[in-house]
Formats: sequence, structure tokens, C-alpha cells
Amino acid sequence: MYWIFLFLFLGFIWQIHRNSVYISESLSDYSLKLFLGLVSCIIPSGFILSEFNLINQPWAWGVSVNLISLLFYVVFRQVSNQQNFTLAQGFSQLNNKSKTAWAGLSFTNKVSFGVLIFAAVATAVVNLVIFFVTYPNEWDSMTGHLVKCALYLQNGNMNRLQGTTWTIDFYPNSLPTLQMFFFHLIGEKGFKVIHYLSYWIFALSAYALAFKISKNFVASVFTGLVTLLLPTALIQATTTESDIVLTAYLGILAYCLFAFRQKPTPLNILLISLIAGVWIGHKVTFLLIAPAAFAVAVYTVLIKKEFYKNINLFLISFMLSVGIYALPTGYIGNIKEVGRFSLGSLSAPPVVMKWHGIEDYSTKDKVKNMALNAGRYSSDFLNLDGLRSTPAGKRVNDVFRVIPDKMLGRLHLEGERFTVVSYFSFDHPIRFYIERPYWGIISFGMVLPVLVILLFRFTGRYHAITPLEKGLGILAIAALLHFLSLCYSAPYDPIKARYFLNMAVWCMPLLVVFYLFSIKRKLWQYWQVVCCVLIAVSAICTMLFTRIHPVFGKKNIFNMSRMEQLTVARPDIYEAYQRFDEIVPENAVVALGTQQEHEDFEYPLWGKDFKRRLIPIHPFRSRLKPIPAEAEYLFYSEGVLPFEEGDIELSKKDEHNDTPVKESSFFLRKLKTKAADKP
Repeated sequence: MYWIFLFLFLGFIWQIHRNSVYISESLSDYSLKLFLGLVSCIIPSGFILSEFNLINQPWAWGVSVNLISLLFYVVFRQVSNQQNFTLAQGFSQLNNKSKTAWAGLSFTNKVSFGVLIFAAVATAVVNLVIFFVTYPNEWDSMTGHLVKCALYLQNGNMNRLQGTTWTIDFYPNSLPTLQMFFFHLIGEKGFKVIHYLSYWIFALSAYALAFKISKNFVASVFTGLVTLLLPTALIQATTTESDIVLTAYLGILAYCLFAFRQKPTPLNILLISLIAGVWIGHKVTFLLIAPAAFAVAVYTVLIKKEFYKNINLFLISFMLSVGIYALPTGYIGNIKEVGRFSLGSLSAPPVVMKWHGIEDYSTKDKVKNMALNAGRYSSDFLNLDGLRSTPAGKRVNDVFRVIPDKMLGRLHLEGERFTVVSYFSFDHPIRFYIERPYWGIISFGMVLPVLVILLFRFTGRYHAITPLEKGLGILAIAALLHFLSLCYSAPYDPIKARYFLNMAVWCMPLLVVFYLFSIKRKLWQYWQVVCCVLIAVSAICTMLFTRIHPVFGKKNIFNMSRMEQLTVARPDIYEAYQRFDEIVPENAVVALGTQQEHEDFEYPLWGKDFKRRLIPIHPFRSRLKPIPAEAEYLFYSEGVLPFEEGDIELSKKDEHNDTPVKESSFFLRKLKTKAADKP
């Protein structure tokens, strides 16, 4: 059956290639639309197959995505004529442009580009090695995101599960459809494919958006290269975090909005509707981005008279897109489970919103929280992230932070007031910034100066600003709205760096100004070289010194077993999970008495071939369910069930205190023996 699916997959790739060539104008345009075609066919396939209990059948995925891609081809032929573009033409133009651009660079700018290109290639190689050598082991995936996928594959559908962790039921089902599709293609490491692709699409969208606005090829390539080396993007490229995918969608949405401003065609209206539906359905945090996206939409779409001539097309296509990509993803089920509608009920149970939300805050506390967050997150940006992942880089960062700490210390930002996960400190524990870096020098050394330049241009000579400055100015406004939205929406969270990756969609194209400003200013060129060197070093350090994918040391990604990799964030549980894997047959039925309070990992318990059937019996904040009759083993965490004689203690509590959550002891109970195992 796999070979049938592989054949169908190749046919699907050819179809979305044909569709993309038909509606594309350039190589970057083609690549973004190819990715959009990929996700827009896979996501509804997952929703449809779930209704027929076929999620775990690869051939069904192959048939569905081919039919949907064929339907898109029919639609595109109705709204657009074929564009004069071929892949050969696109690569030829890129080659000619690159040669001409390189020849025209000054020596200093060649140094800057050389450093960036070297770092981009180096990190690409490292990331590719990490992708193929490592198993998905990001914390939230071990407790929720990939547990959700494994349960869906086990059950054949995406029905609500009453999982141990709240994210299993409340996170949207859009991303799991993509992860499961690629799991069928290449196995367990396929869960990471969409995230790895999203990293490249995010960088490509930064280049394409910069070029749409500036028409300057060299400055746009500079923007794309810097985006590739953004620490927070690099770190998510080979994990299974959901935010890198949301960022790719937002990048395509921004690109389509500016494409409509330049060419207000029915096709671009259709593409805006399509990507908007995909974006809305991915994750409820789209609401935090909505004010910024709306500001850009006003400038690019809503002031164009052609939009109103095609308003019926937009309304119909947008409603269809939301109906296909957003409504089936789980938002309605979340509201039903909570029992009332609120913005919080779209994303989490009420008890979780009390931890992570501000719905119960008074107006006065909401203002205080927002003000504190503005200072706290600004402080977090003022770090040499990536570089400080190393001991030497940490010492350099400590020296750099002396002045910011003194200045910001007067604002009384430190402490536990209005925080979640951990308190705020100018010097966070290493586990936060090494796995959740911000932007390093890109933020305060490049983006911030550009914002100051644009502010000066707008206030000093508003009536003489250029179209380039107008376009980048609206992105600057979007970035500000995005920042304020994140500051307002929740208490301070030290792992929020991944949310600020979305804000980079608005900020990275601003680097066009940074590059153009250096052309006739020698001193600025030297600062550009300094920034590029620091960006390169920080990017390489980001990849080589991450703790979830250790490259150096006695235990590293090249000699660690699968179970060692899966539990690298929780060394306290390795012994118990390894013993479980050795004792329990790979095709056994196991009842899971794990608990949210200890954030027990569940994903590793399926085994390397995913043949075990796991049945959670301790739903989030609910009563313990009866042990199902078909269960052959019971795996439980201390405190969930009473110990009985004959239960195997898989491990004792770890005395090293090397994990940020309360540690557990784990036990295994054999419930019955298969007939085949009896003498």
C-alpha cells in the first residue's frame, strides 16, 4: 500500500506544480504558491478522511489530495489566464540577476553578503543533519501535540479524545493533518517536515515581500539571508512547534495582500481568501495578529476600488475558505466543551485561561500588565541571543547588559507579578533563552535603527515620502500593533519568543532600508559588517548548542538512542520509559494513568513502530476512568492510582532536580495475558 501512496504523492506534487506554474509570475511567487497549494489540499483531506475513519490509510490521503488539487486547477482556469512563467525561465533569471548583482557590490558589501551566505549554508547543513538524525522531542509535543497525532492515527479519526493534557483536545486539528500526511510518507521524522518547509517559506516570503515593496533585488536578498539566520526561526525549523507554520502562513498572507495592491485581480482576491482561511484555522493566536494584519489590509486592499468591484467574489471565497479550513478545525467543539462563547473558550479550558489569560483581570490590572510586558519583552529583545548559548557568549552578553539592566532596573520590572510559567528576571535561567531565543542583534542593531529612520522620515517630511517608505511604514505600524497585542493579551511568559516570530513577518522587510542606507554611507557599511558577523556567529551557535539536539558532549544526537532523544528534556523519566519499552510488547494494549500536573510524557510510550494501542484513563482535570477491559497493561504515575502488590516500580524519583516540573515515580501493572502468550 505504501507504493500506491508514493505514486499518488508524486502525482499530487506534479498537480500542485502545474497549478502553481499556471498562476505564478516569478520563481519566488511560484514557491510560495506551491507551498500554499500543498497545505490547502492536505488540510481538508484530513477533515474529510476523519469522517470516514480513514486517517490511518495512506492510500486514502493520496486519492483525496489529488482530487482537491484537480479541483483547484479547474477554479484557477476560471478566474485567471495562464501566466508567462516556466521554472527554467525562473532559474535563468535568478542566475543572471545574481551575477549582475554580485558584480555591482562594493567590497564591504561583498564581505557582508559573503558572511551571510556562509552562515546560511552552514546552518542549512546543520539543520538538515539534525532533521534526519533526530527524532521529534520538543516538550509540548511529548505531552500534547504529537500525542494528539498518534491517537488520531491509532483511532482512524480526529474525534475529541479527553486526553491527559488539555492541548490534545483544544488545539486545532489543522496542523495534525499536515503532520500525519508526512508521517505516512517518511515515518516518524515526517512529523517535522511541515515545520522545516515553513522555515524556508518564511524566509522566502520576507524576500518576496521586500522585493514587492522595494523592487530592489540586492536589498531583498539581504533581507532573505538575514531572515534565514534569525535565531528564533532556526530553533523551530527542526522541532514540531506550531508557531513557525503560522509564521509561514502569515508571510504568504502579507505577500498576497501586497500582490493585490500591485495587481488587483480576481486571482489575487481568491488567493487572499484561501490563505486567510488556512491562517485562521491553524491556531487561535491569529486573533493576536489580526489588528496588524487588518492595518496592512486597509493599505493594500480595502482602499482599492477594484476590491469593491469584486466584493462578491471575496465574500463567497472567504466564507468558503473559513468554512473549509477554520470551522472543522475544532473551535466549535472547544466552545461546546467550555459551555459559553468567549475569545478564551476558542483556545483553552477556563482553568487554563485563568493561568494564561487576562479575562478575569480588572481594567486597571490589564493596563498594568500591558505596561509591564512592554518593558519586559523589550528587555528580552536586548540580548545577544544565539551567541549567549555558549559560555563565552554569555559572558559577552553579561557585559552588554550592564547599561540596559541599570536603565530598565528603575522600572521595577523584575518579579512574579503578572507572570506565568516563571518570574521575570533580566537574567533568565538558561533553559528559556537557549531553547526560546529572540532575534539577537537583528532586533536592536538593525530593525530598531530602521524604525527610527522611518519615524524621522514620516515626521520630518511626510508629504515627500516615497512609495517604498509608505509600504515599509505600514509594516512598521503593523509591527507596533502586533507587539502591543502580545503585551496586552496575557501575563508575561518567558517562552513567548516563539510568538514574536510572527512579528518578524512585518519587521524583516524593513531591513531593505538598512541595506539601502549603507550604500552611500561608509560608516554604516562597517556597522553592517559587524552586524552580519554577529548574526552569523549567533546563528551557528543557536544550532550547535541547543539542548534538545545536543551536538557535542558524551551524549549527543549521533550516539543517543531514540528513547534517550525523546526524553532529553526529562532525564528523570528515561529509566522508567526505557524499562517500559523493554517489558511491554510492541503490540500491547496499554491503559495510561498519566497526569497533567507532572506533565508526564506520553508520546514515547507508543514505541518506535507505533504498534501499541494506548488508552488514556485520566482526562485533564476530570475523574479517573475505569481501566478498559481490553487493556493488557496499566502504566501509571505516582498519585494517580494506588500501588498494588505485583506492580512493577519502573523507577524511583530522580534526586538530581534537573527538570522544571515536579518529578514522578512510574509503575507498570500486567492486567492479562494474550491467548498466544499462554503455555
